[in-house]
Amino acid sequence: MFVSRRRWILKTCGTTTPLQCLEPLLEMAEKIAGYTDVEELFYSRKNYKRPELQVSPHRAFDEEVALLDSFFDDGRAYCLGSVNRDCWFLYTLSRGGEALQRHFGTLIQQRPVAPIAPPDPDQTIEILMTEMDPQVMAIFSKEDSMNAKEATEKSGIQNILPGMKIDDYLFAPCGYSMNGISKN
Repeated sequence: MFVSRRRWILKTCGTTTPLQCLEPLLEMAEKIAGYTDVEELFYSRKNYKRPELQVSPHRAFDEEVALLDSFFDDGRAYCLGSVNRDCWFLYTLSRGGEALQRHFGTLIQQRPVAPIAPPDPDQTIEILMTEMDPQVMAIFSKEDSMNAKEATEKSGIQNILPGMKIDDYLFAPCGYSMNGISKN
């Protein structure tokens, strides 16, 4: 999980249940930071190869949409691609700045001497790959790499942004996750 002043990014894989944390996260946002409105939401995933192995509500996109709609009545659900082949599901919500304006307006009224300016925009990039070379994919298995550091080095990922701080993890029997932070 990545947390910044205005954004939470939660990345998962396997049979995790990211939508089950939505209610506790919303409660924490209100309790800790005073945020009561969600300005934007983006939930997406590829269709599963083995949906029957997933835990509810992640067995079907319809279940996920129903859960999200129980929190947000103005969200929109989409499928990119063919529903009987590889596709990408996404659920979006964008309220155009009203919640942020209300939040900062309240803060300014509470502290008129030192108003808080909205934070600078930030960006994220997500790279998803399919149908990779089996020899390359083997690097990301316990059979080929002893640990995450070895997988990172064998794959050359550390060279993408030289000098970045890397937090990597090698799953058993296979799978790899890497987060990198650059000071630049």
